[in-house]
Amino acid sequence: MKRITLLCGILLAGGAWLSTAQAEDLSEWKLPPVPVPADNPQSKAKIELGHQLAFDTRLSKNDSISCAGCHLPFAGGGGHTPRAFGHGGELGRWAPSWVNAAYYTSLFWDGRAASLEEQTGALPGHMGPISAPGEMGGDVDAIVKRLKAIPAYNKAFGKAFKDGVTRQNIAKAIAAYERTLIARNSPFQRYVNGDSKALSAAAKRGFELFQNKALCIECHTAPLLTDNAFHNIGVPQVGPLKEDKGRYAVTKDKDDIGAFKTPSLYNSASFLFSMHDGAFSTMAQVIDHYNRGGDPNNAHQDGLIEPLHLSAKEQSDLIAFLQSLTDPTLNHIHRPALP
Repeated sequence: MKRITLLCGILLAGGAWLSTAQAEDLSEWKLPPVPVPADNPQSKAKIELGHQLAFDTRLSKNDSISCAGCHLPFAGGGGHTPRAFGHGGELGRWAPSWVNAAYYTSLFWDGRAASLEEQTGALPGHMGPISAPGEMGGDVDAIVKRLKAIPAYNKAFGKAFKDGVTRQNIAKAIAAYERTLIARNSPFQRYVNGDSKALSAAAKRGFELFQNKALCIECHTAPLLTDNAFHNIGVPQVGPLKEDKGRYAVTKDKDDIGAFKTPSLYNSASFLFSMHDGAFSTMAQVIDHYNRGGDPNNAHQDGLIEPLHLSAKEQSDLIAFLQSLTDPTLNHIHRPALP
């Protein structure tokens, strides 16, 4: 009788544990609605126009480069070379992913743009890829005239905006399109929204490591997997620049020397390169860098960076979790028909 009672107690306790595990509250990890500025509401016409503009090389000097030429869908929305190339040749930084960039409170690795609209470089007074001489090198006023002369574009702008083709509306359309590039169909998002089978056992272990021993959550916070802040994580400086002071170039604050924006990790398993200068080409290299504690000889390295002592198995599980952040639909965006 005592044995039966003991066995029942064990079973009941086990059932309670399972119930608790199944009832784990993951709501803080659910991606929220995308913030949309009041002066640029979303519309189907605007999004479709932005999709076209993002893939159109006619927004650049010599019709040679488009936004999507540096933000390739199959590469997780990031660059396919360690550093981006423009009309100035090889640039100093890797082209970061546009996936989930709609949630960023500042854009570029150094945070010098306050919105997706500013980031395009089409707005007066804001240098960005379209207008930057070393990047797409476009003359925005000339681009406006050119688009106005294309009947189908003129019609598309008229459908999306009351005032037709303008610099501001080029920026607004591209930004509206970028606000749709959200990784809601990733296995991890399906998991936190109630599909308990969406993650493998390894990915679940990796998620636990991500929140605890691996310390990833210190900067890649819920729900966006970015704290929208800037950190010096001891990345080796490679590429054409001898030194890149990162956020310091914007703030002139010595605490920002070598600090770069924390990127969201969605679709990062598809990246061909990582870090501000494309220093690493595999997830294993990225995790090894953190596991070693970054670069202890970097006087400006963030105090959050420390050796992690992750085993080979733990590193593998962490990669499995990072792979679960991939929304495959965003890796298969195609170039639309252009006017």
